[in-house]
Amino acid sequence: MAFDALFARDVALPLAQAAYDASNGRPLALPPGFVQTALIEPDNTARTALTAMTDSHPAVRAMTRDNLVFGLMGQNTGTRTAFVSFRGTQHLEEWVRNVDAEPQEYIPIPGFGKVHEGFQATYHLVRNSIAANLAAACTDCDQILLTGHSLGAALAVLAAPDIFSNMPPNTLEPRLITFAGPRVGLNDFVTSFNTAIESCYRVVNFLDIVPHVPLAPYTHVGAQIAVDSDGPIDLIWRHALPAYRAGLTKSIATHP
Repeated sequence: MAFDALFARDVALPLAQAAYDASNGRPLALPPGFVQTALIEPDNTARTALTAMTDSHPAVRAMTRDNLVFGLMGQNTGTRTAFVSFRGTQHLEEWVRNVDAEPQEYIPIPGFGKVHEGFQATYHLVRNSIAANLAAACTDCDQILLTGHSLGAALAVLAAPDIFSNMPPNTLEPRLITFAGPRVGLNDFVTSFNTAIESCYRVVNFLDIVPHVPLAPYTHVGAQIAVDSDGPIDLIWRHALPAYRAGLTKSIATHP
């Protein structure tokens, strides 16, 4: 499926923003026709494991510092689209400064390749929550959209093959549109991912540093969509969702 900048700006990006709003308890401004069916948060088993962690990765600490709502799930029955949307963190500099980690095998699918240990540990805190609520989100739907911003984009990448292979209804291949995502896996994971997931677009703003970490041997999945928001040349603005909206709007105006 070809990249649609209007859809990315007017549907995927608001869903990514809604993951932050759900986490912060703010009213949701979902795109027309979309409704929430569940929050994404650790179940009791994951909460117990999190409490027992004595030396968690900085990505885990940054994601869980303020609250444990990682995003939301829902659907649009008019377009028959289910969605899973992940937030990033409020503490970007903490995990970016400490983003290095040993790669480890992707746990949900044996032999699928190696991924970032900290990102995977973060994803597994909410894996059971997604599995428990996915079927309800997919009721009367024939497609699944995964989205997320920053660390949330990494979680979307980790979730996609797991959802397709292991979570009912198991028949819907996820499509991804993510924003400002870091590199998630090594070449073996990327090869497996690109074979399994046909539609994956990563929107990357000019001068945003997060899509350039972690360093090699980590690499990206899917296809990059480059935008340029203009505005201040600083980490916070170039990485922010409003900058990505500005970049997509500029791209739409230039290439209608």
